[in-house]
Amino acid sequence: MDLKQELVYIQTNIPITASLGATISSFDGQTINISVPLEANKNLHGTAFGGSQAAIGILTGWALIYLKLKQLGIDNNLVIQKSSYDFTKPVTADFIATCQLPVPSEFELFVKTLKEKGKARLSLTAEIETEKGVCGIHQGLYVVFLKL
Repeated sequence: MDLKQELVYIQTNIPITASLGATISSFDGQTINISVPLEANKNLHGTAFGGSQAAIGILTGWALIYLKLKQLGIDNNLVIQKSSYDFTKPVTADFIATCQLPVPSEFELFVKTLKEKGKARLSLTAEIETEKGVCGIHQGLYVVFLKL
């Protein structure tokens, strides 16, 4: 999978991602890492703007599902249904957002439900980290619809 090409697709279809400076650092089929520069997201306090952090949290889960389902050849429409973000520390440097798929049995049930019912939901957690450790945690509930 060409992550640069996938990033272009994401930036074209979710334009805010280009403004945030988000890039896909890695995707191994189970975990995604998205790198984000502080400079493009700095607030008046010199830390990452909370809205940027929340948007990156949403994006990280969204991109993980998008890439995994593309890898599996499942054509779909994907949206966020519910989102919450816990700010644990100020983000004072470039940061990385990481998200991992749930255990295989849970993900397999999600895919089975999607194929059988044409719709399925998946809860994911993304962490925002700097060299100081975890600075924020995003909880998202994503809904996927099969394309007809």
